[in-house]
Amino acid sequence: MSISPQTGSNQSTARVDPLDRFALEIARRNKLEGESLQKLANIFPAGATTLHRKLKGWLEEGRFDLIDKWTGQPTTSQAATAIDEALGERLARGTAIRRARVARLTGVEAAAGDDYRMHAASERGQAAYQAGDYLHQALGDVAARFLCDRLRPNMTIGLASGRGVALTVDRLEDMAKDRREWMSGYQDVRIFSLSGGSWMGTWAMPFNRPLDADANVFHLGTILHVSPDIRTYVGSWLLAGERAAEQASYQGVHLDLAIVGIGQLNTGHHFLRPDAALQLESMTSALATIREFQDKEGDEQASIADICHVLFYVGTGQPHDRLIEAINELNNVMSTPPRKTLESAEEVILVAGGAQKEEALYHFIKGNCRDAPIDPGRVTLITDSWTAERILERG
Repeated sequence: MSISPQTGSNQSTARVDPLDRFALEIARRNKLEGESLQKLANIFPAGATTLHRKLKGWLEEGRFDLIDKWTGQPTTSQAATAIDEALGERLARGTAIRRARVARLTGVEAAAGDDYRMHAASERGQAAYQAGDYLHQALGDVAARFLCDRLRPNMTIGLASGRGVALTVDRLEDMAKDRREWMSGYQDVRIFSLSGGSWMGTWAMPFNRPLDADANVFHLGTILHVSPDIRTYVGSWLLAGERAAEQASYQGVHLDLAIVGIGQLNTGHHFLRPDAALQLESMTSALATIREFQDKEGDEQASIADICHVLFYVGTGQPHDRLIEAINELNNVMSTPPRKTLESAEEVILVAGGAQKEEALYHFIKGNCRDAPIDPGRVTLITDSWTAERILERG
């Protein structure tokens, strides 16, 4: 891979910073070769803080492209991300959420269409799956920068499972390597897992660890130097009754911040994958009912979503009684904190985007999902411009 300058980027002619002539070299050495900003500060005529500020500005204005030299195609990275503040404000005004951070991305066009419904072995299906992963990686970068501004000492934080949350934590870890002082002073932060399950992964993008909530708690705790004694794990089983260990106590827990994603049960959701069959064996009947409705054409195909493994109906009209029974049956046994713990979260960062999430996101942020475990009025949505525009077009 190589970083190349973006010829169409906006450059100010009023004042030229001498550091700008080193922009490509600084970006290459930091982003591709992994050299720290502290080391680069000994090479280039600026301190680490100035280099961070300049590099962030160059990336946000789209000065560079990251090119895959095998295919010639741009790939999604921090360099391909720019924040559209005006679109974010429109999305917040047009929905029930508190605020939105909307990223304009390149290289993930395959995530903006119905190809994700195709079999994963097909070329177009695989491209859509991979694009969805890289889209969430870019959103994780945006969410991590937002999270840095929201962190406070002595907070209580809850983490869900999934790509959006895991890639946010992963990006925060990268940022901590450059500026360790950013992650100091948070040793007393309490961190809670918001769902059970293990070895949940990305769809197509290689990733070196599971995406379950417990793993996210462990990694965030490590980044913030939080004592293991104030990290609370749910466990590896999806169903509460299957756990051998004593259940974690959430009595009196009030979340200052929750970081979550949203799942749509009409594609490759891990509940419906073969590798979940063992953990969900006792729920075979309920899952069969869901599959029956998901296989149908029409509104029922995108009718169920989940946040923190709490399922809820997102379709239009009155749901079928059998579908509601199946949802309730699963919710009664899932390994999750009490609903009041989720509902009490003061602020929620929701990381999600792309066509595969559109239906669930639309109904949730419009306030149409009365059974959702999270209040959309407390949500900061981290999403992409295609998803934001689609939601606004639907009215």
